[in-house]
Amino acid sequence: MSGWVQIGLRFGLYVDLMLLFGLAVYPLHAPRGRPRIRPRRILTTLAGLGLVLSAAAFVAMTAEMAGVPIAGLDRETVRFVLVDTAPGGAFLLRMAALAIVLVLALAIRSEVARWPVAATGAFALATLAWTGHAAVAEGAWGAIHRLSDTVHLMAAAAWVGALAMLLGMLASPFDGEAAVAEARLALDRFAVAGSVLVALILATGAINVGMIVGPAALLLLPETPYGRLLIAKLLLFAAMLAFAAANRWRLVPKFAAAQSSADIGEAARALRTSILLETGAATIILALVAWLGTLAPPSVT
Repeated sequence: MSGWVQIGLRFGLYVDLMLLFGLAVYPLHAPRGRPRIRPRRILTTLAGLGLVLSAAAFVAMTAEMAGVPIAGLDRETVRFVLVDTAPGGAFLLRMAALAIVLVLALAIRSEVARWPVAATGAFALATLAWTGHAAVAEGAWGAIHRLSDTVHLMAAAAWVGALAMLLGMLASPFDGEAAVAEARLALDRFAVAGSVLVALILATGAINVGMIVGPAALLLLPETPYGRLLIAKLLLFAAMLAFAAANRWRLVPKFAAAQSSADIGEAARALRTSILLETGAATIILALVAWLGTLAPPSVT
């Protein structure tokens, strides 16, 4: 049962930190204007929730490492993991970054996210790369792996955050031509940004798989729990790409060409459904990532 608790906490932490960075960075590549949803309160909530989830995940991880129930943890064990292990150091840095994000989100009066919030959220997200499989390797290859994993996480988070913002934009009726024009511009801008994000995810994903699994063990993937989950993740990612392609080449042009209120509403509903399915696939992928982090990859003996 403790294993499933740890997976659940890891999943919650991935969702929280990805939304935190993704929503914060969205205004930096979206068109200027007044967003239809205000991320400031959401960022504050996510930063606070991230602190709670990080603390809970650290306690669960420490108990798992010590081989004792959570109630059986002692101060010396917690101190050792905090001070003398890489996951402990990553936890302390993440907590500090989230505390800074919380203060910044409360202090900034503008409703749009600012560079400091995005940068600090990026740092908090990057600490996840220091506690997974990328943390095992040492030396130059280990540094390359952690850098690749960090870029992978940030590109995926920017995609997830954009999906959340676009869903919020399409969720309510459009009040006037200005709102419709703003939505069309946001969708067009994300089509360009999305292409860059997909390229980054594909490139860094290939590097990560190569370093974790290795070419010699690729054929062993279907024979191991880790491999089967990784294959499921890749299939879901392919589904996300299919939804994204349908949005860019069919649904967004249909929305852009719509003239009457009825046609605009119909096109917006189709887009909302497609983006919702894309978001659902992304959510399942994050659950699989949380699970994969607790499993050993296949190896050739």
